[in-house]
This record gives sequence, structure tokens and C-alpha cells, in this order.
Amino acid sequence: MAPRSPEAARLLSLAADYMLQHGVGGISLSRLAKDIGSNNRMLLYYFGSKDELFTAAILEAYERFPGLHGLMAALRDGDGGLEERIAHGWRTIRAAEHRAYVALLFESFSIAVREPAENRNQIAAVGAEWPAGLTDLFLAHGREPAVARREATQLLALWRGLQFMLLEGADTAELDGAHDRAVAAMFGGGASSERSAK
Repeated sequence: MAPRSPEAARLLSLAADYMLQHGVGGISLSRLAKDIGSNNRMLLYYFGSKDELFTAAILEAYERFPGLHGLMAALRDGDGGLEERIAHGWRTIRAAEHRAYVALLFESFSIAVREPAENRNQIAAVGAEWPAGLTDLFLAHGREPAVARREATQLLALWRGLQFMLLEGADTAELDGAHDRAVAAMFGGGASSERSAK
């Protein structure tokens, strides 16, 4: 992607600030433009469409949370066995300092799914790197490719469900326990390469 102009970068940063603080539900381009001190014409000039702007702002917000942005690399290259790395991954995701982004992630994805024609890029961009990153994690621990993809899907589904409960206000200790028991049941045996792609 070509570097953005200083003004485009400034507006994008303001849009990300706004979304992290207020969310994205019910926000029109006009309202966002007004609240960040711009106007529709300038936002469309720099970003092309509301979808493009919102997608870029969500990704900008994501990059502000290095614990999340760098999580896939940390899991792949970190120390410990498979279950230890997965436990670290979940505890990173549910950390209090990441709550604002988790809320934005779920809100933006739900809007994109409900109104796909207007939010095509958001659907593709939100969390797009994680399926591949988790597949790499399982491959590094001896899984066959088909098994690695399947188990990556299972883990991501577990994490998404627990994040939803986290946003509902569930106790983190209870979520941690549920997570670790589920991981042990689904992936216990760590580095075994003998799992079949049933």
C-alpha cells in the first residue's frame, strides 16, 4: 500500500480514535466527518468510500495494540508447548488493555455481516490474518496441513465465543478455566503428528 499523505494519515488516526471511544454503530460518514473536524468531501477524496475509510480505521486501531497485532508471530516463535502458547494467546486477547479493540472488532464485524454490500472490505479485513497464523502454529507443532487448518478453525471459534462472553462481563478466571479445559480436550497431546484429518 502506498504511503498516505500527512493529512490522510491525520484523519485516519482521528477516525481510529473516534471508533475506539464511541464504536461504529449508527455512525454515518457525515457524523464521523463532523466529529473529527472534517467533511464528507475530504474523507471521500482521501479514502474513496465509507467502507474503505472504516476498514482502514479499524486496521489502524488494530496496529495500536501490539500485543494483538503481534500475537500470531509471538505464538509461532514463542517458548513452551502448544497448550502453553495457546493459553498465552487467550490471556493476551482478554487482557484489560485490549478490551476496547475487542469491542470494536465485534461491533464492526456484526455491522459488516448485517450490511455486507456496504461493508465488503471490513468482512475481509477484520481478523483476516489469524486463521493463517493459527494454522502455522499447528503446522509448527507437527500437524498435517488439513489437520492444522481444522484445528485453527476450532481454536479461533473457541476464542471468538469466549471474547463474546468477555464483552458480556463474564469473570475472566472462569473464562480462563473454560478455555484451558477446552484446549486440553481438543488439542491435548501437543506435538503429535499422528492426528488424522477425519
